[in-house]
Amino acid sequence: MKISIYSLTFFVFLFVSNFCNAQENVRVIDNPDYEVTTSGITYIQRIETSPEETRVTMHSKFIPGWWINFTKDTYLRDAATDKKYMIKEVIDAEFDEKLWTPDSGEQFTELIFEPLPASTQTIDYVNAESTVFGVSLTQSISETKKEAPLDVMNWIEEEVSESDPALESFDSDNFFHRKMGRIVGYIKGYDPRLSFDTGMIYIGNELTREEYPTVVEIAPDGRFETEIPLVQPLETYLVINDEGFTFYLEPGTTLGLILDWKEFLLADRYRDRRYEFESIEYHGPLAKMNRELNAFSPLRPDYREEFQKWVGTLAPLDFQSKILNLYTQNEAKLNTFLSENSISKKAEDFHRAHIKLIASTDMFNYVDRRDYLKKKDTTHAILKLEVPDSYYESMQTLLPVNEPAALATNQYSTLINRLEYADPLMEVERNVKRPESRKQEITLEEYFEEEGIVLEDKYKNFLKPNDKKSKLDSLERIKLAKEFNEKYKTESQAYFKKYVEAPPKDKAQVVLDKWKQKDSLLIHFFGVEKGLASDIIKVRSLKFFFDFWGKETSELVWASLKENMGNPFLKAEGQRIYEQTYPQVSDNEMIIDGDIPIAETFKENTLILPEGKGTTAFRNITDPFKGKILFIDFWATWCGPCIGTIERMKETRRKYKDNPDFEFIFITDESSKSPKYEDFIKEQELEHVYRVDQSTYQRFRDLFSFNGIPQYIVLDKAGNVVDADFAMHSFDFELPKILKKYK
Repeated sequence: MKISIYSLTFFVFLFVSNFCNAQENVRVIDNPDYEVTTSGITYIQRIETSPEETRVTMHSKFIPGWWINFTKDTYLRDAATDKKYMIKEVIDAEFDEKLWTPDSGEQFTELIFEPLPASTQTIDYVNAESTVFGVSLTQSISETKKEAPLDVMNWIEEEVSESDPALESFDSDNFFHRKMGRIVGYIKGYDPRLSFDTGMIYIGNELTREEYPTVVEIAPDGRFETEIPLVQPLETYLVINDEGFTFYLEPGTTLGLILDWKEFLLADRYRDRRYEFESIEYHGPLAKMNRELNAFSPLRPDYREEFQKWVGTLAPLDFQSKILNLYTQNEAKLNTFLSENSISKKAEDFHRAHIKLIASTDMFNYVDRRDYLKKKDTTHAILKLEVPDSYYESMQTLLPVNEPAALATNQYSTLINRLEYADPLMEVERNVKRPESRKQEITLEEYFEEEGIVLEDKYKNFLKPNDKKSKLDSLERIKLAKEFNEKYKTESQAYFKKYVEAPPKDKAQVVLDKWKQKDSLLIHFFGVEKGLASDIIKVRSLKFFFDFWGKETSELVWASLKENMGNPFLKAEGQRIYEQTYPQVSDNEMIIDGDIPIAETFKENTLILPEGKGTTAFRNITDPFKGKILFIDFWATWCGPCIGTIERMKETRRKYKDNPDFEFIFITDESSKSPKYEDFIKEQELEHVYRVDQSTYQRFRDLFSFNGIPQYIVLDKAGNVVDADFAMHSFDFELPKILKKYK
């Protein structure tokens, strides 16, 4: 067969034409530009589109030895139409297969998706863990550095210009004072599509143990601002999207912060450590102080690995040597830093106090952790070794707890907690001599007669002395005792207070003697002279003990304690706690002195909720239940005490199921992960369970002032908050009182 030159030319032309057309239908974009991403681990390195498929090359940067995977629900979304184009294949891997990161920390993976229309210009890449929004199919990424807009900078400068001046030193007479601090700032690269619009500052009054968690609202343009209740200079944490950093603030001051979303992505990538933010810009009178504090990072053991290993393998004095050696290294590192950098005396005082507190806190944490491990393994040879007195005595040079500079560090709250619960001080609590009860002048039965209370014969018989009681079997006695206690609880308490319990002055003396012993131990055992720290420990205990002691005893104890306190601000804080516990009442009201308030004196703790996003979200949950008293449980699947309480109350919930007067409500957030979340709800037969987003949960923390969980709230039938810190462990005892008051 002969082929003419014309035919050959035609075939060549057709082949070239088809090849060119095919090339025209293929689009390739390297390092495509994108608007914002939620992941600091996976990036799009290349996109190739053709009529048959869309090929995406993912560049992963992660911790060597950690893994990533790609699930079959991964897809591309056309930004213009919202249509999804599903993944079809992971080249050289299976769906959900763990792809381990090599030593280089980088790997490339090719993904095959359904073909995109030729008209598609912008897509979103979506998988189970992250989203890349606004991926361009026409433009590669540029390295232009994002800056804060001029109007934002002008706003920040205007706000910080109204700030109070910073303290000259920590020895200022104005160190303690109650005034709001402020932060104002901006997140470069923020986008509302990142699915969070709040940050959280977990803060409290460390002098009194009061919690003031403060939500930080983030505007769509990336600005944020909030006021923070302060009583002293303080280094604290701001947490945004689960990543946090410290900042330093003083009462009355305003601090400006410029953050970069890229740093949050790096923190996401390096999730095996606490990421140190390095690119924060500070503005205002405390800008220099914050830069000086952020410039030095002390050495610390890795608590997940190193510290836990030391606790289980090192004897107390060997561990002590490790920590003292680490402190020596930190001291040398700080001295080198100071020789190379000119910083303020105030910042130097902070750093010197901080490295001491780190060492002493680690030594306390060692004892605390080994006590926990001993309960789980009673045969462990290292854990069975006693902690000698010399272990604590060696801390004496590492406890600058009376220095104001130490109070300003974020380490102080942990250290003072460990100190107040240290074994030598707790031994005083365990061995405290209880005040002797009064000699009974009259019996309980005689008291009832004195008060004109007529008892049924069965109760009269029950109250007779043992040698005069009729023969009742044990079950009958138990039944009668329960009936009597429920019916005459108030009268029995009044009798006990009047004729049995030790008088308030005797109880007060026992308490004061205990504090004298503790003060002596602090001086001679820990080298902590009487002063700021010992007074702070006392004030921190007041909130609990004022309730426990009763009004008369509390009044006597507090009068003596405050007389011996040197700091006027601490006195004022203690007095405020006393007046909160025992407020002044009108002449026709009565507060009964007792460890447990009776029904008629049930504490009013009504909280008026302010207008705002948090209140709106809370009311959306609770309003459908108006007409019932609500017991609200803030919890999470990762919270041991939360889980324990819910499990213990399973039978109680069954007992009161469909009760016409009250309901249980359970609120958690997205940190309660599937499938554990669903499995636990089913196992515990929980009803009325709500899992809200992180921002909403943070607003609830702010609303009800709780840093930790579980937290329990009680609402009356009208939806008013009547107890914002309910003791769920006392549910059975408190329920009758609540029903009587609010039913």
